[in-house]
Amino acid sequence: MTAIEFYKVHGLGNDFILVDGLARRELADLDWPALAPRLCNRHTGIGADGILLLTPAPPAQSPAADIRMRIFNADGSEAQMCGNGIRCIARHMVIHHRWPGPLLRVLTPRGVLPITFDAGPGAFTATVDMGEPILSARQIPIDSPADRFVDQPLLLRPDLNDRDLAAAVTALGPPARAIDRSIEIRATAVSMGNPHAVVFISDAPGLPLAALGPALESHPAFPEKANAQFLHVTGRSAATLRTWERGAGPTQACGTGACAALVAGVLASHLERRATIHLPGGPLLIRWDEASNHVFMTGPAEEVYRGVVALTGR
Repeated sequence: MTAIEFYKVHGLGNDFILVDGLARRELADLDWPALAPRLCNRHTGIGADGILLLTPAPPAQSPAADIRMRIFNADGSEAQMCGNGIRCIARHMVIHHRWPGPLLRVLTPRGVLPITFDAGPGAFTATVDMGEPILSARQIPIDSPADRFVDQPLLLRPDLNDRDLAAAVTALGPPARAIDRSIEIRATAVSMGNPHAVVFISDAPGLPLAALGPALESHPAFPEKANAQFLHVTGRSAATLRTWERGAGPTQACGTGACAALVAGVLASHLERRATIHLPGGPLLIRWDEASNHVFMTGPAEEVYRGVVALTGR
């Protein structure tokens, strides 16, 4: 095999290389952890935050699941879940496989997630049942003596000089404080199938994400690393989120991150259970249903183009 067809897709600017293996099942056997860094490179490859691999659901999972989705980050690591990616998968099924809807059940490492959508004309919007948020410290996982890691202190050691360190503390806002060459923050850990650390901040535009994101992502308290989420609450039903994704870096949007941010906001009594989370790429509507304890995410998905990429001779 020397080449494969791909689709360039995105959800609010969180962009992916979608590989459709429903008809070509041999694609599932390629070395995607090795291919992802090459294909996702924005200078020498196609360029993307990650790869979405669409394959048939294993027989043992059918009929509970209609299809299977795997996600490979730009660094080659495999993610458990991707909220923006799963909406792109749903759109792909509607457009290219004439999936009638209104329900699609996608198998992910998080489990089987139901997606509802309107397959009619106009912009594609889908609602994903993201399941229950995981708050158990052991399951997230985060090293903590407490059962839950909610509004707890963490010490970050970002690579910043004294002046930029002070500016970072100002952007974070209280209760963040500088301690020698480090910054003490307070964070809430939530898993939506992948681990997130949510920090409430005062100034989203002024936040030095390139320094604070990696420091929080690789904090030793998170044995599997974490997606770093910096949330500026602007009202009871609205907030602005900046994201540093585990294995991908800064992204225009993070669906699971928006869900984790809403959960953290509700736990802190800052947000209602239904709120709009504004990301650099656009808004997502997130709802944490009290009766079922499930989190629901509503947002768009788009296809940019399709092409063929060579896998040999590079």
